[in-house]
Amino acid sequence: MSATISIWKFSTFFALYTLVSLVIYLTTSFTIPAWLVYLFILLPFYLVCILYLINFNLKYRREMLRYRKLPLYVSVVFQLLIILTSPANCYGWKQGSACYSFIQSHLIDVSSHPPHWRIAYVFPFTVFMYIISLSFFLGKIHVERQQ
Repeated sequence: MSATISIWKFSTFFALYTLVSLVIYLTTSFTIPAWLVYLFILLPFYLVCILYLINFNLKYRREMLRYRKLPLYVSVVFQLLIILTSPANCYGWKQGSACYSFIQSHLIDVSSHPPHWRIAYVFPFTVFMYIISLSFFLGKIHVERQQ
């Protein structure tokens, strides 16, 4: 378990985390398929999480909270996997071509059109697992009553 932290401070850090995450996602994956996932799946999910924390903040105004570190670490791992597997080069995507993942486009020269790695197809799964892990993390927040 973590050290105690005020709910307001935790909510502020989480809101900043979501903002920085979206900026990182949108800059590392400057492609239409990735932006569609981020703007229509991840952004609404982040907004629901922030609304959940606002409600939590109003309900337990003066309380402190603790969180489990393992679900946080799992969320960070899935977040890194999202960045690495995100579609970063989608030339010809509208014509049915596959996308190159972020890691593939930075490790090899994709201008010569090498075969696509299967890792780009893992991207939707990693987004789904990230959403589940972050939901689990927020669901395991423990409120400590002030004496």
